Amino acid sequence: MKIFRLIHSIVREKLKIFSRSSRWPEVRDVFIKTHAECSACGGKRHLQVHHIRPFHLDPKDELDSENLITLCMGRDECHLEIGHGGNFANYNPHVVASAKEYRTNPKARERVKFEARVKSLQLKGI
Repeated sequence: MKIFRLIHSIVREKLKIFSRSSRWPEVRDVFIKTHAECSACGGKRHLQVHHIRPFHLDPKDELDSENLITLCMGRDECHLEIGHGGNFANYNPHVVASAKEYRTNPKARERVKFEARVKSLQLKGI
């Protein structure tokens, strides 16, 4: 199941090229080079750049490095779990704080993932 989610996230990232700024690949690559580990788990594999505030909600911030955080789709699937609350259709508005707590307090990891789901669902009014 994890391999399916990893493939899904990679394909999802590739398809976004059609809806993003032509400068996005360069911005993403530079950001990954300067932030070369997952902000949540510290992993260095399957890194992806996540928008803190989704670019479809705030297109002007798409390329703003202050709106970006590195998350992974490695063992802990931080991009999916922490960034999107377990569903790529959602987003966690507190992703920076969630990633920091996930990284610094290993005993709280399950709670942090649960709270990311709750926060992402609250945005939808569920």
